[in-house]
Amino acid sequence: MINGGMWRWADRLPVRRPDQAVSLGEGDTPLVDLSRTVAARIGLDRLWLKAEDRNPTGSFKARVASVAYTLIKERGLAGAVGTSSGNGGAAAAAYAAAAGSRAILFTLADIVAPKLREIVAVGGVARRVTGIGHDAAATRQIADRIAEVSDRLGCYPLLTGFHYAAEAMTGVQTIAYELAEQLPEPAVVYAPVGGGGLLTGLHRGFAELGAVPRLVGVQPSGGASLRRALAGHPEGLDHPVTTAVSGLQMAVLYDAAGAVAAVRDSGGHDVITDDAEILAAQAILADAGLLVEPAGATALAGVIADLAAGRLDRAEPVVVIATGAGHKDTAALDRLASAATVPVITPDRIGDELASLINDGGGRP
Repeated sequence: MINGGMWRWADRLPVRRPDQAVSLGEGDTPLVDLSRTVAARIGLDRLWLKAEDRNPTGSFKARVASVAYTLIKERGLAGAVGTSSGNGGAAAAAYAAAAGSRAILFTLADIVAPKLREIVAVGGVARRVTGIGHDAAATRQIADRIAEVSDRLGCYPLLTGFHYAAEAMTGVQTIAYELAEQLPEPAVVYAPVGGGGLLTGLHRGFAELGAVPRLVGVQPSGGASLRRALAGHPEGLDHPVTTAVSGLQMAVLYDAAGAVAAVRDSGGHDVITDDAEILAAQAILADAGLLVEPAGATALAGVIADLAAGRLDRAEPVVVIATGAGHKDTAALDRLASAATVPVITPDRIGDELASLINDGGGRP
């Protein structure tokens, strides 16, 4: 039996042999107190960050892949097939390698290069497909087709939404279990929304425990499918996705019903921010020593927007979910700090440079 990590909750996961779970150490991610740093800067009293970027593959999708490949192993399936904007695919490929299985991913045509390299580096097979993510009808049609063919070929459909992979997605619910342990007091939980599975999983996990906090879904304005679903259009956007935030380029919610229920049943709401505000939130977290990708900073962007609009009282305790690590989007890192701006010096200059930097306040006081 695996005693630590997500598999502490084995009795709540749909597997027969948790002692043979396919695990790389996922779960038990830290809840980082940002009350004295980020909270003070943005005008909030209490703020915590659930650091899902600390999972083995750098995102919360590791939890999903761990359950999926445990099921694949138990059932003797040929592997998993799914769509991915990057993080889910990277997790699938890594856990396939750990299980001695296979992962076949159909990704966004413009998937960011580091995420594609992650998939291929650990043995995943990828094909970039036009239309996935950016077009609502095409994304849904492709997902439906993959689910149908996967079943026929004896594979698990690892499309990271409860609509397609309800058993594997129970891994997401363990985030709620951990939060309930780490922060017993009620807090508003902000989460980024791509396909809706994270928001749905949080809702289901908290509901199992009997106390659901207010849940807020945050999306970039160029991919606001949750707002559409809340307005009665679960079929997704009526125009192509325009956001450049990797991981949130989803024109349709795989879990539209679940995401809508999460917001409405918890008394929450949705927030729309623009890409620039998300990048600004990423920079704020970086200033506090937390390097996440833009999608991982989206929840904080939603908090900042709600404070500015008066939808959030500064005294309310808040948790933001940081979904992915900073190394996953190097273009975004270059916007924060380009390596070209760092000077090259000779060894004999070290003493003078150090004195100058200390005197000028370089490297922070």
